[in-house]
Amino acid sequence: MSKRERYQELDCLRGLAAIAVVLFHFTFGYDNGLHILSEDKFYFRYGNFGVYLFFIISGFVIFMTLENTTRVKDFIISRFSRLYPAYWAAIFLSVTITTLLGAPFQRGIFSLKQILINLTMFQHWFKVKDVDGAFWTLAIELAFYFIMAFVFFLGKQKQIITICILWLFLSIIFTVFDLPFERYITAILILKFAPFFIAGIFFYLIKHRPENKFYHLLIFVSLFSELIIFYEIDSSIIEYVIVIFLYVVFYLFIYSYLKFLTHKILVFFGTISYSLYLIHENIGYGIIYWLKKIHDYQIFYIPITFFMIFSLAIFITFCIERPAMKYLRNHLNEKR
Repeated sequence: MSKRERYQELDCLRGLAAIAVVLFHFTFGYDNGLHILSEDKFYFRYGNFGVYLFFIISGFVIFMTLENTTRVKDFIISRFSRLYPAYWAAIFLSVTITTLLGAPFQRGIFSLKQILINLTMFQHWFKVKDVDGAFWTLAIELAFYFIMAFVFFLGKQKQIITICILWLFLSIIFTVFDLPFERYITAILILKFAPFFIAGIFFYLIKHRPENKFYHLLIFVSLFSELIIFYEIDSSIIEYVIVIFLYVVFYLFIYSYLKFLTHKILVFFGTISYSLYLIHENIGYGIIYWLKKIHDYQIFYIPITFFMIFSLAIFITFCIERPAMKYLRNHLNEKR
């Protein structure tokens, strides 16, 4: 396997996306969930759009990974070792801490069946509730990985443009029209989010094969497809603007205009972004609940909560995720 190029800008974008999602949950998500929204508080209402930035990044990185992979097994080992150790640690910590120290409204929210099925990361397909609300995106990511692995297994990587064009076409058709088996096809092919992943693939192709101007048209088609999807769910003008902004940001990245972002602090946040994303919601809500009992001021409880979650994310990343990933890749690769 050839060595992949490392883009620090992507690490920084991951870090910013994770921070945006965390701030969304610690401000708007918490108060909205308990129906206690206040005009006196700051709400990072659109921080959840950081998730869509994650999807574009995944499209870019996963296609880059497959470009440098010789066997499906290598790809599976890479993804398994990257996703599962930190995920299992997050489930254990989330269940344990929330059960022992969570807010009253969090008591009794876990069942043994729910926890066991969540360990597979397939709970969405079994219609079982996520242990942590933030886990919903993992089903989308996994579906994308399976689709890309299947394309790779069939040896159709060189036809990726045709595949993506068809994928975008299905995304538009199943959004606009009521068709047979819509529910199942939409879920299997993640049609509501596919344009983001596909955009990431096209951005990768522009970055590495800039001579082909056709890719820019395909980027526009993917953006148009996603805007249609947002239109169908009655999104606001602000949401359309944010989606367009995400595409603009990625254009800035591929043309090397985001070098200024590569500060070591943002790179570090990118490094721990996966663990930070996994661990922040349930535990964060519990911490916020108890801190609000002391002082119901955001300037008090949000920084403290963020620091505590940040510390847990560092622990998971460097004490569990990194060592486990190294061990699994070395151990499983020995059995070739």
